[in-house]
Amino acid sequence: MNFKKEFDIDKDFFTEQPAVHLKRKLALKVFLFVLIVTLIILCYFAFSSSFNTRFGSANVNGEQVSLKDANNFFFDAISYYEDGNYEKALEYFNKQIQIVDDPDSYCYIGKIYLEQNDEALAIEYFKNALKFKPDMFEANYELGKIYYSLNDFKNASKYLTLASTQRLDNVEVLTLTAESYRQSGRADDAIKLFEQILALEPTSTFANIKIGEIYFQRLQYKKASGYFEEALFISFDENTALMLAKCYFELGSLEEAISIADEILALNKDNKQAQSLKRAAEYKMGLSKKDREQKENKTEDVDNNLQQMPPDPNIVNAYIKDIEMSIKLNWTPPVGSNLKKATVKFTVNKDGELVSNVIYLSSGLIEFDKSVLDAIEMSKPYPPLPESLGRDTLDILFTFDYNVNP
Repeated sequence: MNFKKEFDIDKDFFTEQPAVHLKRKLALKVFLFVLIVTLIILCYFAFSSSFNTRFGSANVNGEQVSLKDANNFFFDAISYYEDGNYEKALEYFNKQIQIVDDPDSYCYIGKIYLEQNDEALAIEYFKNALKFKPDMFEANYELGKIYYSLNDFKNASKYLTLASTQRLDNVEVLTLTAESYRQSGRADDAIKLFEQILALEPTSTFANIKIGEIYFQRLQYKKASGYFEEALFISFDENTALMLAKCYFELGSLEEAISIADEILALNKDNKQAQSLKRAAEYKMGLSKKDREQKENKTEDVDNNLQQMPPDPNIVNAYIKDIEMSIKLNWTPPVGSNLKKATVKFTVNKDGELVSNVIYLSSGLIEFDKSVLDAIEMSKPYPPLPESLGRDTLDILFTFDYNVNP
């Protein structure tokens, strides 16, 4: 038996009517047209903006100018700059940056203002350059130098660090960066950079001296002496020799200290610090010899007993009051040392002669320590010691503090 399965299918369901088909085609065409027009408009504005910025034109003070004009302005400005015509150079650099922001132009403008001693405007334009090119070597280096000259060592360190990372083989840049570290209290960082300089230039006396000074300020005389010796081996310098003599004095190598002091005085007999150091070393050696003799002979005399007795504080205070004003008048503290203080130990004999003069407690700043030693030297001669004191010499501790009024 055969069965036939029939399905009742609405064939019109699968067959579009002509009117509906046309409507759909028309809607699709309209959609595509709108889409294409929209894309064209968007591309036009995007390209137009990019073109005007890079290759096109811009409206400056009501005048239409192109990037080609900006390029010409820049090279004209460079020409005027190299000729020393800074007024014209500024005019053309400013014309260029009205069209397009250019870090090189900002940097040149900063240089011009620096040449004209207008540091505030120079800083402003160098910083503008860095807004568009943060790693720009020249702008960072110039800013670092300006802040260093203003004794703003924190900001100097900031910009010089950025500059030095791009010039790891440039001794001049590394040296200024290391000095800014030293002055801002970053002594360990300074030592690393100075060591880096020595790796590039083993005969750098400056790097050796600066490392020596850092260790000297830390009272690490043994380490300091090594760097001072190296510097003097390369080239003799009076101040470096004096620092080495002080290291030997503090280390108890008195004969070496005297020998170097004599060498300094052979070249400059008026060097007060060398004179004082030599007297101090000879005095200390004399006392040591006297102590040895007393121990060997087991003798004591009345004068020595008097010297070992503590001095009368009232007599001492009156004597110090006598010399205090003179010392303060002769003291000129270095710039930027208002937070520093140092204590000097100096010895005066019964005739008022200065026997020795050394730093007892360092300020941590070599220029400050030198200024207080100079003040003691410049205050000579001192009044003779009062007879009622009953002593041949008097050791005095005198503290210099910028914030203490006379």
